[in-house]
Amino acid sequence: MRFANLYFLLSFFFIAALSPAFSQDGDGYYMFPIKPGETNSLSGTMGELRSNHYHAGLDIRTEGRIGLPVYAAADGYISRIAVSVGGYGNAVYIQHPNGTTTVYAHLDRFTDPHASFIRETQYRQQTFDINLYFDASDFPVKKGDVIAYSGNSGSSGGPHVHFDLRDSKQDLLNPLSYGFSEIKDNTAPVAISLALKTLDKESRVNGKFGRFEFKVRQEGNKFFIDEPLTACGNIGVELYAYDLLDNSRFRCGIKEITVKVDDQQTFKQDISTFAFSEQRNILVHMDYKAMRSTGKRYHKLYVDDGNFMRFYETNDRKGKLKIADGTDYPVRVSMKDTYGNESILAFTIRGSESDGKLASQDKSLDRFELIDNTLMIGVNYDAAEEVEPVGLRASAEQLISPSYVAGGSQASYLWDMREKLPHVIRIEEDLHEMSYKETIYPADGGTYEDEFIKLNFTRNAVFDTLYLTTGYKADTMKGVEFFTFGDPFIPMRNRISVALKPQLAYSDPSKLAVYEVDSKGNTSYAGGEWYGAGLTFRTRDFGTYSLREDLEKPEITALTLNQNSLRFRISDKMSGVKEYNCYVNGEWVLMNYDYKRDLIWSEKRDENMKFTGEVKLVVRDNVNNETVYTTKIN
Repeated sequence: MRFANLYFLLSFFFIAALSPAFSQDGDGYYMFPIKPGETNSLSGTMGELRSNHYHAGLDIRTEGRIGLPVYAAADGYISRIAVSVGGYGNAVYIQHPNGTTTVYAHLDRFTDPHASFIRETQYRQQTFDINLYFDASDFPVKKGDVIAYSGNSGSSGGPHVHFDLRDSKQDLLNPLSYGFSEIKDNTAPVAISLALKTLDKESRVNGKFGRFEFKVRQEGNKFFIDEPLTACGNIGVELYAYDLLDNSRFRCGIKEITVKVDDQQTFKQDISTFAFSEQRNILVHMDYKAMRSTGKRYHKLYVDDGNFMRFYETNDRKGKLKIADGTDYPVRVSMKDTYGNESILAFTIRGSESDGKLASQDKSLDRFELIDNTLMIGVNYDAAEEVEPVGLRASAEQLISPSYVAGGSQASYLWDMREKLPHVIRIEEDLHEMSYKETIYPADGGTYEDEFIKLNFTRNAVFDTLYLTTGYKADTMKGVEFFTFGDPFIPMRNRISVALKPQLAYSDPSKLAVYEVDSKGNTSYAGGEWYGAGLTFRTRDFGTYSLREDLEKPEITALTLNQNSLRFRISDKMSGVKEYNCYVNGEWVLMNYDYKRDLIWSEKRDENMKFTGEVKLVVRDNVNNETVYTTKIN
């Protein structure tokens, strides 16, 4: 095959040597990969804010169907094919002579000749998951060749094709910048709400400390805020907004957001390109707590500490506002999509020195809330009572006066955690033990250990200074223990190593594993290997984890068993399916796996073969409980 394609190989590298880094916008170099020449619609665009990453390209809708032809966007060769249970599922990567790569993911199946090669490799290696790289002479393609068929594989939430475009460094490019007439868009982005946040303990918004959201009123493509906005000190602005496209109900990414204060640009983001290695920065690009607690994905219109994304242009304050008393600050936020459709949000912040007595009273006041480096202690008083200091104890007690009193009866005490970590807070005669144990600095990392837990932070595992909390409790009646470390509303950049030290006795420690526990008490397998006296795992999520024994075997249900097809439903209630293998008369059979449906089904090595004789399916879970199913087909 290599000699037969020698001419193609030489031509490819000759063209690549003469080509620029990538083609110019809209020059017709790329062909739309689904129904080219027809109007298409999208369910996702480049830069859309996902829960833990920026969306890397386009999600092209396929009418809710599987099996639409997927076309090569330009001449080139298939440089990589990946098959996996999660992620992109079935994916094809095409390298083009101009130095770019196009990616097609969540596919149902491939076309020959590469389909036969992949299947043969899976049989030879006896694995479903596979990741193969190819040379230019192996699988050349021409623009418009059908390379696969659309599907719903991997972590796809419904039938569609993911399509992305990458430069020679594999950094992502915005496909909509390349002139696809198949996508129509005359609809401008939409603003939903605004948030203002105090960035240190001396700052205030409408007389108070914290983060405050404000509804937005729309008039065409212009947006306004009707509520009065006053502030003082260092303030961060956040925007909850998204783009809409013609013929689509989906909330897509906004390419460009620009902030001007008194006609001076303070911040701009242009999501035209970014690197995969930068993806985790989204967790500090967004307001992470708002995303986790409400699902709303606010853009911070300033560059927060620990955010290393490169698509920002800011002033020397990184977009953070300095609000002075007696000055009005007219703010204009421009939102543009790839097609130049623009919306404007306009509002004014009036500079006003903090006066807590003018602040409105909250219906509820959190007793303790950590916001960045500031611990806010909230105390409700009867209006007739005298507001007293609270006592903060580290090595010795220190009295703190209220920073302000809202509505005449809600006192807020603010403490800068960089001074020292509080161990006990005394409010009148009530003592409140705090669980702060250690300060972890991003550049240093560090280790914390006590009788229940050991945590190892590598350098830059956290985005910003972390005031580490830990806790332990056991339900001896149910035989379950819970370990808490960190705040689930604080993100991590990289994984940390965690060792949990069991305090209870277990019937079979070899079946013990770590499970993450969400706010509703639901559990999900997190791993765990015995190392010394602890069960060790790695995670990028703070929160609560428990130790559970998984003594139940996986379940197998036969759905179709005949000479042409084998289909099973496999599942595991606790730790989850780790691996599965099917054999017919001792010969390994490739089984495709869709974890979303708990379904596996056979793919023959040779279409002429028949499944006859003994069928054996072995399924193991993550703690190595095993179920074996056997039957015979005549």
